Amino acid sequence: MSNLSKKKQIHKSLFTKTLLVFFIFVSSTFFIQISFGATGERDASCHVLEISEHCDLSGIGHLLYGDAVVGGILALFFHHLAHKNQVRIDRIISSNEEHRLKRKDFAIFHLKSQVTAMLFNLGRIKKTAEFYNDAVKSSYHPLTTEEKERTWKIRTLHERVNFEQEKLGRLLDVVRSTLVGAQDVLEPEVVMQIDGVITFVGEMVIEEQQDETMEFVKYSVSKKKVLYLLEKLKSYSTVTHTFKKVEEDIEGELNVPAYPDTSNKETVVNEQNTV
Repeated sequence: MSNLSKKKQIHKSLFTKTLLVFFIFVSSTFFIQISFGATGERDASCHVLEISEHCDLSGIGHLLYGDAVVGGILALFFHHLAHKNQVRIDRIISSNEEHRLKRKDFAIFHLKSQVTAMLFNLGRIKKTAEFYNDAVKSSYHPLTTEEKERTWKIRTLHERVNFEQEKLGRLLDVVRSTLVGAQDVLEPEVVMQIDGVITFVGEMVIEEQQDETMEFVKYSVSKKKVLYLLEKLKSYSTVTHTFKKVEEDIEGELNVPAYPDTSNKETVVNEQNTV
């Protein structure tokens, strides 16, 4: 809309308001003066609603002209003001709702990218740990260049695993920050699921075995939880601003404990060894 058309609308609105106020003022003054200015005894030949200089205004005339008309005009005026205020309130509510949905879309977009990075980082840690274990188990001849290369590779991979774990911790902090900033626009169950997954992944550690190898005790379960969480985030629609219904088994995986008992733990360890 151009500035000229805006100015025309403003002038038209001011003109309308001015006429409305002037009409209310003149009408109120006129009817009040007529209604309450009549004095003396009333002539029987005068009509009950007659308004003239020869006839006094009757009680019904006082009521209609003095109270009902003026009250009706004021009521219309206040109704007009109330309607305008309601329109403003509706606009504010609509604007706030639109802003809330944009924040929700923005938060889901960032959570998807952050969870994807977290999944990629988990794979990097797992793969680096496998390279480390291969280096530890590799055969070598003492006091040779082969031993020096093995020692250098073990030290480098060990530092790399620690670096990737620290990176994972920073990613989890970023996800938590995003979740805290968006928890007022996300559904409570979604907030609880995301918080549960990042808490579980944050507790995942690499255990060093007696043979100096590294082992991911919770890697399989952590990967499943992150994958299911990512699948849920991908089901979000920016058109309806809702999540699609996720399969019941996927919802169950998000809430399943890591190791209900020792036998389940051994099963997961065996699965990792076969990967």
